[in-house]
Amino acid sequence: MQGVLESMKKSDLFAVVPLAVLAVVAGERGAVSVPALAPAPPADTARPPAPAFPFPTVPAFPAFPAPEPVPEQPAPLPAPISLDPAALRRVEEAVRAQVARGAFPGAALAVGGRGQTVLERGIGRLARGEAEVDPVRTVYDLASLTKVVATTMAVMLLVEEGRMELDAPVSRYLPEFRGGRKDRVTVRHLLAHTSGLPAGTGARTLTHVIATPLRALPGSSVVYSDVNMVVLFAAAERAAGEPLPDMLRRRVWEPLGMASTGFSPGGGCDLCAPTSRTGLSFRGMVHDPIARRLGGVAGNAGLFSTAHDLGRFAAMLANEGELEGVRVLRPETVRAFTHRQPGARTRALGWDTRGAAFLHTGFTGTSLWVDPDRGVWAVLLTNRTYGSSRRNPLPALRRVVHNWVENAAQGAGGRGGEAESRRSSR
Repeated sequence: MQGVLESMKKSDLFAVVPLAVLAVVAGERGAVSVPALAPAPPADTARPPAPAFPFPTVPAFPAFPAPEPVPEQPAPLPAPISLDPAALRRVEEAVRAQVARGAFPGAALAVGGRGQTVLERGIGRLARGEAEVDPVRTVYDLASLTKVVATTMAVMLLVEEGRMELDAPVSRYLPEFRGGRKDRVTVRHLLAHTSGLPAGTGARTLTHVIATPLRALPGSSVVYSDVNMVVLFAAAERAAGEPLPDMLRRRVWEPLGMASTGFSPGGGCDLCAPTSRTGLSFRGMVHDPIARRLGGVAGNAGLFSTAHDLGRFAAMLANEGELEGVRVLRPETVRAFTHRQPGARTRALGWDTRGAAFLHTGFTGTSLWVDPDRGVWAVLLTNRTYGSSRRNPLPALRRVVHNWVENAAQGAGGRGGEAESRRSSR
C-alpha cells in the first residue's frame, strides 16, 4: 500500500469526468449523448490504475460443484440515453454546497444512464487537511450498502442457479436456525425484512446472532433488520459451499472491473476515508459495531468500495444485469428482486423502493439509486459520520440528487430538483 501511495502525484488524487466531455448533439434542449468510451489520455498523463486491495480471504469451505454454464447470445449494447448537462451541473452543485457547509469533509459522485457512466466527481477531501477525494481511488465504508452489493447479490446468483429458493425455509440452508416459529422463516422473509427478527443485536459471535429469538410472527410486520442480513449471509454461504467474498469477487466484482471492492481493507488503508475522528478513526475498518464484532465480514456491513466501482455495479443493474458484454444476472432476476413485495410496504427483496426506483443507503453516508424506467442511476458516497454533529443532511440531499438526475434524463432541467433544493436549504 505504501508503494502505491508513494507513486501517486497530488494531481492524481482528484479525478473528474468533466461535463465538457459530453458532446452536445441535436436536440432543442441541448441534451447530450452518453459517450460509449472516452479517449485514453496520453501515456505520460495517464492516471495510475485503481488499487486492488489485498482484502482478506475467509478459509475455504468444502468444494461445491460449479453449475454448468448456460450458453447465451451476446447482449446488445445499450441504447444511448440523452442527459441534460444543466441538470447534471445542479447535481454536482448540490453536493458541493453540503461540503462547503461542513456537512461532511468530502464526497464521491457517479451518475449514468443504463450501462454507461456520464459523470464522476470527487468533491472535498477525505478529512480536513488530507488528500482530495478521487472517485476512482478513494475508498469508502459502504455500511448497509453491503446488504445489496454483497448479501442480496449473492442470493440473486444462488436463486438463478437453483441453489437457493426464495420461499424455502432458512433452516434448509442453515439447520441451526430453527425451532418454534423460526421454522416458518423463509429466505424471502429475510430479504423483505418481514422475518420477525429484531433490528439489531449485541451478540458477539455468529452462533449467538443466529440464535436470536423472533420478536414477531414471520410475515406479520416490517422491521428493517441487520440481524436478517447476517443470518441470510450465513445461509447463502452454506448454499454456495464457499466464502461469499470469494464467490462475489470471482462472479461479480472482478468481471465488472470493481478492483477496489472488498471487505475490511485494514487499518493501513490510506486511501480509505475515515468515518470518525473521535477515538478510532475506523479508516479501513468497519464502522458498524455488529460487523466489527463478527470480524469485519458480515451480511449487514463491512464492504468497502469506490464511487467508480459502485457506478459500474449500478450500471449493470440499470442495464438489466449486463455491462459491456459481461452478463452477471438475467433481466428477470433483476426485475424480481427490485419490485415491492406484498405486505412489505416499500421493501423489495434486499432493496427499498421509491416510486419506480430501487435504492439502498448506508449509515456512514452512502447511497445507490437506480430508476429502471428512465434508465438512470446515481451513486453518492460520503463519510458524514466523521466528526459531524450537524443534523444529517443526506436524506434531503439524496432527494435533490435523484430529482435532478431524473430531470437530466427528461431533458427538462426540471422543477422538482429546484423545489427540493429550496426545501432542503431551509
